[in-house]
Amino acid sequence: MEKTKIMFINPPQSVDNKFKVNNLKFPLGFLYMADYLEKNGFNVKILDCPVYYKKRKKVNGTTDKIGSYPEEIKAEIKEYNPDIIGVSCAFTTYEKDSFELIDLIRDMEKQINKKFLLVVGGAHSSAVPKYVMRNKKIDIAVIGEGEKTILEIAQKFEQKKDLANIKGTAVRVKGKIKINKPREFIEEIDQLTPAWHLIDLNVYFNHLDNSRATLRNPSVDIITSRGCPGNCVFCGNHVIWGRCWRGASPKKVVDDIEFLVKKYGVKQFRIQDDNLTLKKDRIIKICEEIIKRKIDIKWDTPNGVAFWTLDREVLSKMKDAGFYRITFGIESASPRTQRYIRKIVNLDKINELISICHELGIWVCSTFIIGFPYETIEDIEQTKKFIINSRLNFPFVYTAQPIYGTDLYNDFKKENLLSEIKFASNVVNTQYDTLHFTNSELNNLRNQIVKTFYVKKIISYVNPSVFYKDFLSKIKSFEDARYILKSIYMLTLNF
Repeated sequence: MEKTKIMFINPPQSVDNKFKVNNLKFPLGFLYMADYLEKNGFNVKILDCPVYYKKRKKVNGTTDKIGSYPEEIKAEIKEYNPDIIGVSCAFTTYEKDSFELIDLIRDMEKQINKKFLLVVGGAHSSAVPKYVMRNKKIDIAVIGEGEKTILEIAQKFEQKKDLANIKGTAVRVKGKIKINKPREFIEEIDQLTPAWHLIDLNVYFNHLDNSRATLRNPSVDIITSRGCPGNCVFCGNHVIWGRCWRGASPKKVVDDIEFLVKKYGVKQFRIQDDNLTLKKDRIIKICEEIIKRKIDIKWDTPNGVAFWTLDREVLSKMKDAGFYRITFGIESASPRTQRYIRKIVNLDKINELISICHELGIWVCSTFIIGFPYETIEDIEQTKKFIINSRLNFPFVYTAQPIYGTDLYNDFKKENLLSEIKFASNVVNTQYDTLHFTNSELNNLRNQIVKTFYVKKIISYVNPSVFYKDFLSKIKSFEDARYILKSIYMLTLNF
């Protein structure tokens, strides 16, 4: 009997048409699930539509669709002829894209006279499975981590067994939506490895967002841990990973890094953990293992770090192991807003860490969020003041987005600020009003903060001492100079 074939599809992505390029994301969720399935004898194919960013179609006056064209998707499905199709719905704002892909798949069934088992997964289906399953074209919604759940789905499908009681799923039984018991989280993270061979890495290496926004290329995304003990009002990652932190062993982390270096020539790693530095001894051991094996790489932490565990010892060890850019998740400098978002940040500690990073030659970034429902102009001004007076190299200022599964979403609903999900809204161009601001005012405030920071930063560089300590001291090679020029260029693309 021919083995069941599974195809994972990441749908084409709707983006603001003023952006020349979409953010590159390696399909790590698919890659991990694919490896889990392959180890159990199943055949898997991955179609990551958004990576083909040059394929762009105008949707309306403000939105473009980026990624594989509908006819190309149909051709890929027809050629592979899968039994099960898994569709990603990573975030609330991508629901429309996912549902359009589902419509395309179901319409295609009529043409080829075949019925697929259609499974949807990701943060969106994990946060609101009952809502997602109202779409009757979907057979199963996966809730939480996908590896064990998709394997059980595939096994029972192949054995023609009932799919109604699989843990970590939402299904439809006699026309009614049923939410099954939650799936236990995977504790042994060391057993998980992405199936890198299933994607053409050269396509990712040559993506504009990859090749022009990194110190070295080729570069890849990796994850070394899952879960975050935080309880931030705006974050929905817990609906997949939970709040129990689980990390791969230092040896496994470096084994995976070394494999990618030797097999694919990877030179940089973007470690996408929510909390890479949560365990101080672990991050030190990871760095020591990289140094011990003499692996010549660069790496950074785009999603932020657990800054409360950081000190000169840890940062120095990270720098020695190839670390070159840190991102702090400060979010707000307003004590009132910090209390609301449930993320208390010691700004004196942050400023101390920023100074240490500059001394060590580490580029310093931080994320900030404005536009929480109760936030006032005084709160935003406190954040603005901190940003423009800081020694940050690159502040990333975003607007709050009410994502399903977050308490922020509930607060927007409670205050009648959310009649519907605005699918064209994004973190740099919000379409949501708050109790104190219109969305236009928030977007203007965001742009004003960023512009004011860079104007003041450029003026401060007139002082030779400041220019050297915060900027020039980090440029010690042609590679460093090229990186900063690329970063400036990328800012101009999406500003």
